[in-house]
Amino acid sequence: MPVPPPVRRKESFDAVAADYDRYRSRYPDAVIDDVVSLSRLQPGSRVLEIGCGTGQLSVPLARQGMRLVAVELGPNLAAIARRNLTGFPGARVEVSGFEEWPLPAGSFDAVVSASAFHWIDPEIRWSKAARALEPGGVLTIVHVHHVKGGTPGFFSETRPFYRRWGLSDDPFFEPTSPEDAPEMYPEIRHRAEFGEVERHRFEIPRWHTTESYVGWLKTDSLISGLDPRSRQGFLDDIHKLVDTKYGGRVCRNFVYEVIAATRS
Repeated sequence: MPVPPPVRRKESFDAVAADYDRYRSRYPDAVIDDVVSLSRLQPGSRVLEIGCGTGQLSVPLARQGMRLVAVELGPNLAAIARRNLTGFPGARVEVSGFEEWPLPAGSFDAVVSASAFHWIDPEIRWSKAARALEPGGVLTIVHVHHVKGGTPGFFSETRPFYRRWGLSDDPFFEPTSPEDAPEMYPEIRHRAEFGEVERHRFEIPRWHTTESYVGWLKTDSLISGLDPRSRQGFLDDIHKLVDTKYGGRVCRNFVYEVIAATRS
């Protein structure tokens, strides 16, 4: 009987917090600028961030003078985020799941979440984010789509490794084309808590060395769910492929989707 693929777990990131900080790509400047613009932020704006990781979005926002409260489920991730935010007295990190976190007195000008909102309980995330906002405040979500593109032939070459080590049972699976990446959170149009919704997309290539690509894969929640032998076997196969066939450097394409909804 085939072994089912591993299950993605939001807690997996905390176990690889150091790799997450080192190898997870920072958000491109165009995406950061769009988050600031769509959220109508300015120095001194009060911002709540849901799921800050090690500060990939937090640090750019703090650098622009936002008063930031970041909520992070993983204590190891939060500890690194605090270290990365040293020197920004207007920023603080609290360890909690967003679902359980008690909303503070007063409201925020914006609630932001990058690559984390999908982990939040759907029964809670919309209503609680709305309660955190001032009327007219903005909920801004960043979602990253893995799409076709990048180094020609590279992804196809990796498919046998995904099958060999139990990550996929589809010999022909491919990332979607950039234009077909699905619209995230379409249900927001029907939420009474929010009115106007604006969406922007940025297709951006990201270059990796062998080390940074394998390091990035170590932080993937699906790969983290493998047993240790399979995980190491998969990573070793990828390492060898990038080094020997692609000269230690490959490119992958991503579509960054920025969704901003104004609180009614």
